Amino acid sequence: MILQMRSHLLLGGGRALYVGRFHELPRHRFAANAVLVGLDDAFELVDGDGRVGQHEAAFVRGWQWHALDFQGGRAAVLFLEPGVKLRHQVDASAVRAAVEIALGARHLQPWTELFQQALHLGPCPREVDARIARVAAWLAAPTRESAPADAVGLARRVGASTSLVEHRFSEQVGVPMGAYRAWHRMQAAAALALRGRSLTEVAHAAGFYDSAHFSRLFRGMFGLPPSKVFTDGLTGTLFETRVSGAP
Repeated sequence: MILQMRSHLLLGGGRALYVGRFHELPRHRFAANAVLVGLDDAFELVDGDGRVGQHEAAFVRGWQWHALDFQGGRAAVLFLEPGVKLRHQVDASAVRAAVEIALGARHLQPWTELFQQALHLGPCPREVDARIARVAAWLAAPTRESAPADAVGLARRVGASTSLVEHRFSEQVGVPMGAYRAWHRMQAAAALALRGRSLTEVAHAAGFYDSAHFSRLFRGMFGLPPSKVFTDGLTGTLFETRVSGAP
């Protein structure tokens, strides 16, 4: 069984799995689509319209407001790269079993099977405008100084209007440009944290202004401060892999 009191983080191919104990998480919005699975019991999900539901497993679309209450239980949160969707309804029992195997093995094959079999995710090609693909590539490397980070500068660089780039990016990639950039920054930060870097080092190296900026955005995206994730006995693995179909 998964260790009862420690948190675990697996990263690879634009996807992430975090397992830990959670209480109430106030209103927040993930920058990528996510699958939530209670490992001990059902959890409460409050959607953006205030509707409350009890779930063993749930799919939360990227950049949609929601709140959660796990009442101190363990849960697995699987973050998918922006735009990727599920092909079937989530089977909580199948995902729990696959999470156990992936965490216990800590190597690539169970990590891949977690998505391909438990979540029915294979290659997910998307029709993306070549200009949008270029913008996505720049946003995925937010610390690169040679590329503009704002919508106006990026639109100018690909020879399109700002409104066109913003609209098509959200439509074709699945989340707004700011969310996509934030997701890649958070992945970079998590990878650095797994390598033993301090939160201050993580914040600067991942392209945030300072640790306060990093903490503020992290709390807004996940409903809890980064110190609760990265300084509470975290163990994990970083898989150097790419997922087919990313823009």
